Amino acid sequence: MNEETQGLIQAIKAIIFDVDGVLTDNTVPFEREKGTRYRSYYDGQGTSLLRAVGIRLCFITNEKGESAAGIEDLIKKLNNLPSSRREDSPNGWEHIKLYTGMGGDKKVVAAEEWLTEVGTSFDECGFMGDDLVDLALMRRVAFRAAPISGEEVIKKMSHFVSSRPGGHGAIRDLANFILTARGIDPTTLPPQ
Repeated sequence: MNEETQGLIQAIKAIIFDVDGVLTDNTVPFEREKGTRYRSYYDGQGTSLLRAVGIRLCFITNEKGESAAGIEDLIKKLNNLPSSRREDSPNGWEHIKLYTGMGGDKKVVAAEEWLTEVGTSFDECGFMGDDLVDLALMRRVAFRAAPISGEEVIKKMSHFVSSRPGGHGAIRDLANFILTARGIDPTTLPPQ
């Protein structure tokens, strides 16, 4: 890891993730109306590790309505983990934010809104995307990441490319990379 990337990792306070192609494997059965998408439990643990070290998380997807039901359910589940912030646990992990129906330049609008809400900026933000719809946001953030299954143009502009594909541990790879760069032993952090 070069000195510039090390510095960016140390400054990161927030990370935004695309959904299809990053959290999921970017495939859906053609014959099903709603579609089935797959994700990895490794990625769920990756989000927990990032939250445990105080990094704020957001997912932004172009999907909306029924197509976004799966990610909406997942974010609700993650925000209700025992370690998440709630009235009886004010020191718990910050909640994950989700924006649906936001593609291309709209991802930048959602990101600006969220970063203002959490009190940080693009200079302290990372983003993991996988395709051209993510370009506008990739160009704005300080730290860029992609799954190995992402498009070449996205991988070439990234500071980090996971060894696992989207939907199969790419987010966990990024979490592991950040923890290692910060000198944090993941076995010292709560698992959820």
